[in-house]
Amino acid sequence: MRQLQTILAVIEPHEMRQVALERALAIAQASGRHHAKIVAVMPTERALINKERLEQDDAEDKPNLTAPAESLKRHLRWLQAYLNINAMGYDVTARVIPPQETGKGITALAKEVGADFIIKAADEHKFLGSVFNPPLDLQLLRHSPVPVLIAKGHIWHPTGKIAVALDMSDPADLQLRQLNMRLLREAQELSQLTRCQIHLLNSIAPVVPPSSIDMPGFTPDLVGEEALKESCRNVLSFASRHRISPDNCHIREGQADSVIPSMCAELNPTCLFIGTSARKGLAVALIGNICERVVDELACDVVVITPKAVRERIPFAQEIKG
Repeated sequence: MRQLQTILAVIEPHEMRQVALERALAIAQASGRHHAKIVAVMPTERALINKERLEQDDAEDKPNLTAPAESLKRHLRWLQAYLNINAMGYDVTARVIPPQETGKGITALAKEVGADFIIKAADEHKFLGSVFNPPLDLQLLRHSPVPVLIAKGHIWHPTGKIAVALDMSDPADLQLRQLNMRLLREAQELSQLTRCQIHLLNSIAPVVPPSSIDMPGFTPDLVGEEALKESCRNVLSFASRHRISPDNCHIREGQADSVIPSMCAELNPTCLFIGTSARKGLAVALIGNICERVVDELACDVVVITPKAVRERIPFAQEIKG
């Protein structure tokens, strides 16, 4: 989040309550409303623009090539009027983007304005729709080069805890280590604003040795126990290097998509920071992105960081202004 210079909040068309904007204003308030800039971006709807074009074509009895541009202007005027009432006193800029490739348009805008992260209200997810026609929040989770905060519908009140879901499945994997570090750094930035403590979560997948192994003295339970101990050592070592108390480390055996929601239900964090594999297409149906399954089950906000967000170093607001 890097000093929270710029926040991009996605506005939902036809919604009077804008959860993403509410969360952006709350975070800006915590960081000092005069220090954080908010860009409110509203995707327009293709069907509405086409309808307005047809209506104007019928009225004038000739093609009107300016109808989409005029429609965008009307959407922008509505958004500016909404912000004048609901974001008074904050530094908020209104932007409207056309309906083509909305997800890519938002991520491109994030680069343009040097956004530190994107806030999007949680969408309703259906299995087949999420695979072949993913809603906007899933598009951002899979492609965004900056962290994405999925905001739930509750009023934002910091609970005193921020959870970070680590992936310690392969300590030698450089990409996983970089992802864990980015998750922790982003969580620390938010914890400084909210005065929340960092809690580390780690799920350890059960070890199931091949049943064909038949060796004298071989005990499958010992293999699983040793793997559990090794994972605990890795998590505690990571916590020690970053001055996080062992009491704030929560390690449990089980699959991540069931263990993480269970631990979050017990901790009741302000939000969960988690990474994603950024799978798409049939890979989502066959394997899935753990973060997408977790998002649907959690009551708290979720901050997701993609591998692309770790690899790409986009310009941040302070660099652009300088």
